[in-house]
Amino acid sequence: MGVFSYSPLDFVFTCLGLIFLLLDIGLDILALVTFYQEKSHVCLGLLLLFLLGSSVLVQAFSWLWYSYENFSRYTSVEKCPSPGQLLLLHVLQLGIYFRHAGVVETSVNSFLAEQQGSHGDNAVFLSHDLSMLRLIETFSESAPQLVLMLTIILQRGELDPVTALKALGSASAIALSVTMYHRSLRSFLP
Repeated sequence: MGVFSYSPLDFVFTCLGLIFLLLDIGLDILALVTFYQEKSHVCLGLLLLFLLGSSVLVQAFSWLWYSYENFSRYTSVEKCPSPGQLLLLHVLQLGIYFRHAGVVETSVNSFLAEQQGSHGDNAVFLSHDLSMLRLIETFSESAPQLVLMLTIILQRGELDPVTALKALGSASAIALSVTMYHRSLRSFLP
């Protein structure tokens, strides 16, 4: 196995990804409340479908990747729960945050260690898994949300602040996710 480097820029993108994930959740809640208050049941239903479908899909892939690797985990964060507890985390839709914590732990350890070695390799591999999961989430949630928000803006003929923020957030999530995945793939180049 070759030695892969996990750069400080990769760490910044990982942290930005977590921040954008949390902001996206806040905007999702705000959009859901707004659609409910406006009694826009079709938009509310579509947004809920995108959110729940995407979350279940990402958690299923995350769980399957752990199970296909025979639950071999590389970070102390990941080693804490048993396979049953890990399944419960994924059922509760917390698996992606758990993976984020593992990537942050490994990347911090790789910066603190004098030689990248296995910490750098693990950071690259875990970051790649996380980037792939975020890419799946982006194209099953953020891309349809962007289309929905643009459709709402065009139908209403006015720019509602919540709809505009959600459209901007979805476009930003798509751009950041594709950029993170591209950087993740480039880390495997010689």
